[in-house]
Amino acid sequence: MAVQGAAMIVAVVLILIGALGFIPGVTSNLDSLSWFGQHSGARLFGVFAVCAALNIVHLVVGAAGFFFARTYAGARAYLLGGG
Repeated sequence: MAVQGAAMIVAVVLILIGALGFIPGVTSNLDSLSWFGQHSGARLFGVFAVCAALNIVHLVVGAAGFFFARTYAGARAYLLGGG
């Protein structure tokens, strides 16, 4: 159960990071958000460079975490595969 809980926590954090990357106020210079690369002027919490593709990757990987967290084997694979 602890492995599944950990996978769920990681999934929630990734979804939050991905969603916050699109919210004005949390992400500064959102009007300069680019699709790809570190050249985007948008900064999550004013510190971390973000782009639309990175935000989408966080959302997708987080959603996958919800799917894999249903079973012990899936949660373990998700956590090990995610690094």
